[in-house]
Amino acid sequence: MRSYSASMIIVALLCSTTVQAVPSQRQLKLFHANCAQCHVGESRFIPTLGKAEDWSERNHRGEDAMLQSVIQGRGGMPPAGYCSACTEDDLRALIRLLSGLTGE
Repeated sequence: MRSYSASMIIVALLCSTTVQAVPSQRQLKLFHANCAQCHVGESRFIPTLGKAEDWSERNHRGEDAMLQSVIQGRGGMPPAGYCSACTEDDLRALIRLLSGLTGE
């Protein structure tokens, strides 16, 4: 299991040109504990934080469709990304964080 500090995540967010979401401190902790395990770092099969080309097809489906995929799980992703503490608002913020969607 990889370990990422909050500062590493913030640096990754600041270096990314696609990330437009501003998550709360709680949501950053949820990101670190759940999403970062798979979505930070290079993978052929997992969309990566800050890598616009990984998200473009998913983003075309829209936030609501992506939310449903996250809630239900899709492909190798478990339902809710194993985040039992995440509310729908948290999941939406984390989707925006990862995908670069603005939520508008």
